[in-house]
Amino acid sequence: MSYQNLEKAMELANECKFYTTVGGKSSEEISKSEELLGIKFSKQCILFYEKVGYLSFFGNEIFGISPDDQSGLLEGNSVAYALNDREQYNLPTKWIPFYNYEDGHMAYFDYSLLNSDGEPRIIMGIYAGDRYEIVEVVADDFGNFLLQLVEEQLSNQ
Repeated sequence: MSYQNLEKAMELANECKFYTTVGGKSSEEISKSEELLGIKFSKQCILFYEKVGYLSFFGNEIFGISPDDQSGLLEGNSVAYALNDREQYNLPTKWIPFYNYEDGHMAYFDYSLLNSDGEPRIIMGIYAGDRYEIVEVVADDFGNFLLQLVEEQLSNQ
């Protein structure tokens, strides 16, 4: 059901104001990102990266992957963000940042806990000065997270 929620969310997102994507990512970019991060992306993540690559709409930014980006910019790139925060702040290796709440909190794919479909739960976390802490479990998978975000935006337009 949540895989269908992801497809529905990606379809509905283009009705949101200021909808932007970068287009899909290649299988080579996806594989290289997995290699750099030391994880295997879930089915939903791969679908998202293949179809849209990155998604932005009216104040919301779902990070993409750019394994070859050497710009030093973190926002918008889950690979650069995760690698930087692992090195600088000891981010858990199974947490992949993909959404910034703009208040110090981030949404992460938590690959340390997968559901029965092999999808990571979505957590809100924060760096507490010496370690990362889970603030709350936001959704049981990416499809549910993204659909909720898109539906909230559409209801406020």
